[in-house]
Amino acid sequence: MKALALGSALALTYAGHALAESQYGFSSAGTGTVTATAKVNLSVVIPKLILLKVGSSNAVQDTVTWNATLTIPPTPGTTPTATANNVQVPWDGTAPTVAVTPTGNVLSVAAWTNAGTANINCAVGAWSPAAGGPPNANFTVTAAGATPVPHPGANLGACASTTLTPNTLLSGTWTYALTGTATAWSAGTYTGSVTYTATGV
Repeated sequence: MKALALGSALALTYAGHALAESQYGFSSAGTGTVTATAKVNLSVVIPKLILLKVGSSNAVQDTVTWNATLTIPPTPGTTPTATANNVQVPWDGTAPTVAVTPTGNVLSVAAWTNAGTANINCAVGAWSPAAGGPPNANFTVTAAGATPVPHPGANLGACASTTLTPNTLLSGTWTYALTGTATAWSAGTYTGSVTYTATGV
């Protein structure tokens, strides 16, 4: 039984472990140079990782808000500031002006990956309500910083795939701006979202 157990243990040892290469050099005359070499294979496994942060960390989703202020001419004009009805105003009959002011429109952005090839793209979801507000192309995004994260497209109407530099910490800001003619948009509160996806292959 002892011999059987020892034989089984040796069999498991040889079957479960890689053995080093071995050679020998021999001279029956006991003279000259003899050599023996052994090779060892090396393997380094680096896990693949990609990171993306737009705005706040963790599960916080930032909201960029634009509030419009309407001014009734003549200059300097009358700017309604509270809900009211039947308020007299010295309107001269020309079109009102609209000033759109953003809040929270500068977001910190960072990205890093060790994937050999990586990119970032964006997709804009459906607006609610679907019609009447500014089109996606009116939302421009400007990237800034020493090593900025490139925004995938100059505006949200032109979302495209943009390359990320691997093994480099990209960090900076994205500034969102709203262009277009605000007087052409219908009154209402328009909500939507844009999803950014970083991919490493």
